[in-house]
Amino acid sequence: MTLGEMLTELYVNENVGALERLYLHRATRRSRGELIFGRDAIRQQALADLAEFSGWHFQVNASTDAFADVEWLSPDGATMRRHYWITLENGRVAADRVIALLPHAEPLQQYHQLLGELDSGHGQVGPGDLVGFSSIAQCLHKIWNGRQVGVLNALYDLEARWTGPGSEGGLLDLKSWWLAQFLAFPQSHVQFERELAFEDTRALLWQWARIDIHGRRDRVAGSTCLHLVGDRIVEETTLIE
Repeated sequence: MTLGEMLTELYVNENVGALERLYLHRATRRSRGELIFGRDAIRQQALADLAEFSGWHFQVNASTDAFADVEWLSPDGATMRRHYWITLENGRVAADRVIALLPHAEPLQQYHQLLGELDSGHGQVGPGDLVGFSSIAQCLHKIWNGRQVGVLNALYDLEARWTGPGSEGGLLDLKSWWLAQFLAFPQSHVQFERELAFEDTRALLWQWARIDIHGRRDRVAGSTCLHLVGDRIVEETTLIE
C-alpha cells in the first residue's frame, strides 16, 4: 500500500486499519512542533481528523512513495491543506513529518537560539550554491536566501497560480509576499532538507530560521509543492507550520 492509497483509504473510506498496516508500531510523527511517539498515538490523531473533518471532501492532489499533498474541502468552501513526508524502513513508515496550516490558523512559532544559520549583526548569510539539489531548488535558494526576486520571472510562468500562508493569487502576489517577508525578517535563512521529483511535480521540505525586526528569533518548518510545465512553475503550494 502506498502513502496516497493509505490516506485515501483512511480519509475517504474511514478505514483506520490502513494506517496500522503501513506504519511501524514504533513510528514517530513530527507535527506542529511536537514529536509524537508510536503508531497508537498517530492513530489517535487520525481518529481526531475523521471527527473534525466529517462531511468534508478529501482528495490527494499529488503523491509518491515518500510524499503526499492532500486537501480537505468543507461544504461551505473552507479548505485545509496538508503535506506528508515519510521515511520508510523495509517498506513501512518509521517516521513522518506533517506540515499543515489549518483555516485561519497562525503559523506556529518556536523561539530559541538559532544553530549557526545566521551571522547575527552581519546580515544575511550569502547564498552559496546548494549541493545535491536540482536547478529549480537552486533558483528558489537564490530567491529565498539571496533575495534575488527578479529570478521569479525566469522560474515561474506568467500565469502561475500560488497558494501560500494566508494568501493566494498569481506571480505578483507571490512576489509581494516574499518582499513582505524580507522586510519583516531582516535576517533569515531557509535550509533545504529534502527534495523529491515525480511526474510533473517537485516537492521540497525545508526549515526557515529567522530574526524579525524586533530581534526575536524563531524557526518554522515548511513544505513546497510545485507543478511544472517544461522548466517553468505553473502552480505552487507552500505550507508553513
